[in-house]
Amino acid sequence: MSEPATGPERAPTTRSFGPIRLMPGVLPSHVSAYLWAAFVSIGVFTYATALQPYLLEVNIGVPQGERGRVTGDLQFWQEIVTLLLFGVFGAWSDRVGRRTVYIFGFLVTALAYAAFPFADDTGQLLIYRLVFAVGVAALGGMLATVLADYPQDPDRGKLTGLSFTLNALGALLFLAFLVRMPQWYRDAGLSEVDAGRAAYLTVAAVCLVSAGLMAFLKPGRPEQVDERLPLTTLVSQGLAAGRNPRVSLAYAASFAARADLAIIATFFTLWVQKAALADGLTPAQAAQSQGMMFGIVQGCALLWAPFFGWLADKIDRVTLVIIATVLSILGYGGVGLLSDPSTGGAAFAAAAMLGVGQASGILASQVLIGQESPGAYRGAVIGVAGFFGALGILGISKAGGITFDAWRPGAPFIIMAAANAALLAYAIWVRTRPRQATPG
Repeated sequence: MSEPATGPERAPTTRSFGPIRLMPGVLPSHVSAYLWAAFVSIGVFTYATALQPYLLEVNIGVPQGERGRVTGDLQFWQEIVTLLLFGVFGAWSDRVGRRTVYIFGFLVTALAYAAFPFADDTGQLLIYRLVFAVGVAALGGMLATVLADYPQDPDRGKLTGLSFTLNALGALLFLAFLVRMPQWYRDAGLSEVDAGRAAYLTVAAVCLVSAGLMAFLKPGRPEQVDERLPLTTLVSQGLAAGRNPRVSLAYAASFAARADLAIIATFFTLWVQKAALADGLTPAQAAQSQGMMFGIVQGCALLWAPFFGWLADKIDRVTLVIIATVLSILGYGGVGLLSDPSTGGAAFAAAAMLGVGQASGILASQVLIGQESPGAYRGAVIGVAGFFGALGILGISKAGGITFDAWRPGAPFIIMAAANAALLAYAIWVRTRPRQATPG
């Protein structure tokens, strides 16, 4: 949908979404559709891993001592596929438009959710996780790319803060409440296996509805794109943009920020489940305990995100990354040193700080890449950022899975604290450099 024009020179009308000024041609209805995607996407991404311990316990029967390795391996191979496809989907969206890729991503994710609870062994579960990875690559790339497309730069932090608030609300809904669906379906009379299947199929239905709602996104290619460049050219432009230190910092921040949520959803929930089962709870009750702790993480992220989004429009965005990284180190370090993640004031305080650090890292990386990515190949640049994010999940999930079993359950969080410490050093160096414009 485009604005009416009276002559060839007339530019599209500029609109606003509340206090957020939008780029020419972007309508409030486009933003509303995007915000629905922001609300459900993170929950959809993480619900599969949050409920996976239930599948490993009830459907497949993986021994407790092997679950860290199995979980890490599944996440590792998922990220291999995501790694290969992030840049491709970003570049494809520069050719065909964000809406097409978004619809495709939700349809593939619905297919994966419908298949997950029918896995009889870890081999089948791996196949379904690879299908899921295709959907995650498409949706994750568009979540960041549309966020960069729609607002004018002075209001980028406001829309990013609103988007993350909805991310956190959606994650809270899925992981603090909908993670209890197996128990709800059991209370309705289903067996443990059928209750898990019903929970996954419910989320598959949410993905199908979301695919339909993506028809209300802005159609067509970005206005800055005058021709359909080959995908290889777009991807190479995205990589070349990394010569700008601020873009390379955004890539590095994406490495840490995307790993943030995946590590929390994968290993924090697994650790809470392990502690709950050791205390004699049933798998369904353990899932509720997971939901409570994850609710603390996401609740604090939710409360913090609007303030941090406001701050993003007030200070230099590399400085924002520095602040976010310090908060992430505190959050991950605090959780990594816990002896029990499910009870006690220390656990609640560490979970709260983890939420603040997670929100800060994701917001800072998205605002910086949105500011620095050129419009003509923005999808490709953000696709490359997603590539580095997938690379972060790939390495940390593999190392985290091994050390979770062999060293201590808090090991993945200690690894994340160390990764953020390295990012902090690089961000401080970039802040001392003169700003350099990215061509395009």
